[in-house]
Order: sequence, then structure tokens, then C-alpha cells
Amino acid sequence: MDEKYKQIIDSLKQSAKVELEYSKLTLSEKLSILLSRGIIVLVMIIFAACALFLLEWGLTHWLIQLTGSLWIGVLVSLAVLMVILIVLFGYRKQLVINPVTRFVTKLLLNPEE
Repeated sequence: MDEKYKQIIDSLKQSAKVELEYSKLTLSEKLSILLSRGIIVLVMIIFAACALFLLEWGLTHWLIQLTGSLWIGVLVSLAVLMVILIVLFGYRKQLVINPVTRFVTKLLLNPEE
């Protein structure tokens, strides 16, 4: 009888070890996916910021030539940037919060395929 309990306990210990190892592997997989997506998004944000800077610089120079005034060109260019900022701030939930929340919950809560 004592030997039977010892076998059950050993089997439970082995099961717990396997489950712990599986959990570690799953966690490392999900963390690597999360970090790689984060790095990709960061690189895309940097490139988008550079493109926006160049576009705004070109717009400013065009407006300076069009209006003949440095101040008017810069102020109109700044107004365009402020409108973009206000729109992004107004739609931050739809553009940033909801997609990130969906991605993280899908990644962490969906069963393995």
C-alpha cells in the first residue's frame, strides 16, 4: 500500500515538472513574440516620424515660396502638425489602445493551436 502511494506521488511530481517546463516554454514564446512586435512597431514609428519630418519640411519650404513669407509658411506648417496631433489624440483609443489590447489578450488568452 505504501509503495502505491509513493508511485502516485512520484507520478504527480513528474507531471508537475512537465507542466512547469511547458509553462516556461509557452511564456518564453509569448514574450519573444511580444518583444519582436514591439521592436517592429518602434522601428516603424521612427521611420514614420522621419517621413513626417521630411514631408513637413517640404511643405514648409513650398509654403514659404508660395506666400513669400517665412513666418506664414512656418505657422501654416505648424498648424497642419497641430491638427494631425489633435486628430491622433482624439482617436487614440481606436488607433492605439484597442489594437494593442486585442493583440495582447489574443496572444495571452487564446489556447495553443
